Amino acid sequence: MIINKLLMGAACGLLSASISLSANAGQTEDALIAKIVAAYGGDALINAKALRIQNSNRIISVGQSANPEVTDIAINKSDLFVDFANRRSSLENWNENRGGTFLNQAVFDGTSGHAYNHLAKTRSENAGLTFFSVGGGTMRTTDTTLVRILLENRDAAVKGDDVVLTGNVHETLTFPMEGSPDLTIYVNKETGLLTKMRRENPVAGALDYVFSAYKKSDGVTYASQAAFLIAGQPNTLTVHRKLEVNPNLNGVFVAPDGYRDQGANIDTSEMQVRELADGVYYAGQNGGHSIFVDAGDHFIAAGGYAGLTARFDAVKEAAGVDKPLGQQIVTHQHSDHIGGMGEAATLGANFVTVENHVRPVQASLSEPLPDDRITLVDGSMSLANGAVEIYDIATAHADHYLLVYLPELNLVFSADHFSTNLQEGLPTANRNMVTFREAVEALDLDIDGFLGAHGTRQLTMADLRAATEGYTVSVCPVSRVICAD
Repeated sequence: MIINKLLMGAACGLLSASISLSANAGQTEDALIAKIVAAYGGDALINAKALRIQNSNRIISVGQSANPEVTDIAINKSDLFVDFANRRSSLENWNENRGGTFLNQAVFDGTSGHAYNHLAKTRSENAGLTFFSVGGGTMRTTDTTLVRILLENRDAAVKGDDVVLTGNVHETLTFPMEGSPDLTIYVNKETGLLTKMRRENPVAGALDYVFSAYKKSDGVTYASQAAFLIAGQPNTLTVHRKLEVNPNLNGVFVAPDGYRDQGANIDTSEMQVRELADGVYYAGQNGGHSIFVDAGDHFIAAGGYAGLTARFDAVKEAAGVDKPLGQQIVTHQHSDHIGGMGEAATLGANFVTVENHVRPVQASLSEPLPDDRITLVDGSMSLANGAVEIYDIATAHADHYLLVYLPELNLVFSADHFSTNLQEGLPTANRNMVTFREAVEALDLDIDGFLGAHGTRQLTMADLRAATEGYTVSVCPVSRVICAD
């Protein structure tokens, strides 16, 4: 990973001397950057060693709702500390959605990263957390932090063509951000303020960040309202924002007392293929896994994350066979879990799904699949002479969810409901898991194990009951600042 030379400087961090306005950008870029910096507070912004950004958001669950015909709206509150001087960041989130309530914090202390679940009182070390990965999403939805990131990467900034937005001429400037596709900001030519930022996601397409309602805090300008859109559809609306310059950092990066160590995670960074039984394979890496069943002259698959082709190729290599993918079971319609449907279609698979899923699945494909390649499940279905059973159940996560059951193994494959990568212990319960347990128990199946699209450790029915026993929806603890109205 290439790190901008400003990040490699002395431990004193990013002070005015390290982000002067006379660096190596071209004269056109220099002039535009100077205008932007002046609009955002000049020396007040340059000399700010740290910022705190508190947001009240509404999350529009495009592609993630329980029913694809009705978009769910959730509540999110976030509290981000960005310590530029010491390259530390902390992001705390309170979420209320159909899956329950959640209070989590990610912290990078300049050396290592940790995640905290404040409701379960657990902690875990996360080697993947960095200064930018902890709060990168909030940094991108905050115009002020975008200007700071621009200053760090000014040498690589390139001015583009002027465009007209909402009747005003805007200058454009593109620059890199660590861990992200390049960012393009749209700067009001008259005011020097950012109206929009855009970046391209290879899967989701154009990601737009829109800013409005500008205010000042200690001489630093910020947009008090923002919107994040995915492919033109609203995803996050910031209805209230407070920015604090040089906040008190005491205790922010200190581990809380009395928290239970959640333990280590299973390493899934490399492609893994596990043969569960003769002709039954579980394969994947990172957060995306699938199950494949040899049905004689073809394979049946469930688990539709992007990267399906690589998983299937790994299975065929491990099995020493070259059979086509005949059927792809679509467990549910969420955008991430149909990210591999284009691959499944290219591989020649027929889709097994429910009517409720057809529209979003077809929309995910470059070309619509003909009707004769879509098989609809009505309540339940059996494939491969009973080797695979499918049940349409309802949970808090999805109104129609296709549960995949392998009766010879007494095994359930699921996505987003009950799985873990923890080497020991159980996942923390939520409403998704509780309603999943209720639906599974109602089927009265003989279940010994669970494997999931996201977690590779096999769990048991006893584990599911133990994890969900006594679950209650929590309120935001008054002891946390983020919970204050």
